[in-house]
Amino acid sequence: MALSENSLALLNPLASIECNGTLGSEQDDLIRDIFKKILSSGNVYKIDDIEQWIDSNRVTNPVVVERILNVAHYQKAKHEAQNPLKMAHDDSCGCGGDC
Repeated sequence: MALSENSLALLNPLASIECNGTLGSEQDDLIRDIFKKILSSGNVYKIDDIEQWIDSNRVTNPVVVERILNVAHYQKAKHEAQNPLKMAHDDSCGCGGDC
């Protein structure tokens, strides 16, 4: 599943975060708020999708990359824990084979 257009639009401000050593509280809040907005709007993501977005947007600062991935993991786990009855999307046809 690729990132939705809404998710991509929300992620775009993260590509411009600059950091010299540690993230400021405003930058950290921005990252957290973006992932909360993505999940609260009903969109979902895979961490692989976030990693691909990071690569394609040339986010290279290791501090920023690490924080984005940590927050993505945390917010996703927190969201899934709060929504335990969420139906899992199954891309297979149901026959158990590779259709």
